[in-house]
Amino acid sequence: MIACVVPAYRASDTVRSVVESLLAVADLVVVVDDACPEHSGAAVQSAYRGNPRVATLIRERNGGVGAAMKTGIEYCLAAGADVIVKLDADGQMDPAFVPHLVACFERDPSLGYVKGNRFTGESLVREMPPIRLFGNAVLSLLVKFASGYWNLLDPTNGYVAFRADVLRELPWRRFADSYFFETSVLGELGLRNVPIGEVEMPTIYGTEQSSLSIRRVIFEFPPKLARLFWRRILLHYFVFDVNLGSLYLLFGVLSLLAGTIIGGIEWVRTLQTGHVRTAGTVMLAVLPILIGFQFLSNALMYDVQFAPKTIRERGVRAKDRETTLARRLG
Repeated sequence: MIACVVPAYRASDTVRSVVESLLAVADLVVVVDDACPEHSGAAVQSAYRGNPRVATLIRERNGGVGAAMKTGIEYCLAAGADVIVKLDADGQMDPAFVPHLVACFERDPSLGYVKGNRFTGESLVREMPPIRLFGNAVLSLLVKFASGYWNLLDPTNGYVAFRADVLRELPWRRFADSYFFETSVLGELGLRNVPIGEVEMPTIYGTEQSSLSIRRVIFEFPPKLARLFWRRILLHYFVFDVNLGSLYLLFGVLSLLAGTIIGGIEWVRTLQTGHVRTAGTVMLAVLPILIGFQFLSNALMYDVQFAPKTIRERGVRAKDRETTLARRLG
């Protein structure tokens, strides 16, 4: 059974059309009203009352897209779903691509997670607002560092699908409640080296206003990404396994720390005595720092080389994208 979860917040104008489109490609559509002030859930209930393939869940308190998704995941798993797909309610994600995501699981049973990939051509540069394009580029790099999925082209894409049996093995209730949801999913999958896939698909950027503020990304995401990164490094390289990457990291950090300490001590002595340190003394600090950077560079290359498997689907041709865009734009 294919189930689609649609977190809804301030989407009363678009959510019904999204549900209508999903009914053509999914067996079950679950709309989660995240305490929406526009009562998006009530709009869906009114339009699809009596339809057993549409379920509407109302959250009493707003918890964010992740909290809404976890509410929907719980319902779908209890209903016996085989694949669970997440789409936003704003209409920017074309439901016609749900079969493409599901087909990835059928072609490669090892995949546990499939997501959309918007970066399919230079046309995206013209379609995506510049501030979003820059933000996505920076955030994508940080997400790769944190999750270990270095081969993903679009790690921040929110159009995702889970294989239900893989999802049951994950601590999905610990996924982030906020817009950090997708990144926290990648973090948990990365710790288990779960192979994932990407499917090319266009996204329409219209007049919809995103609920994700730049301020939230700047101040909330970096600390969470840092925690995710250090958790992955600790578990992957010093708890679950000890390998060549572990040695690179250990010696790199120790060398960098030693050089920094030596340099700091000599700098203080120079200030106290007024005597400039000799070239040999300076090199005692510089050399360990250079060696440390080299070890850390090797650790990074090792991490990239042994990143979890990522399959990229290129089946959505340019003509398909043009047809989809024309249909979306009416």
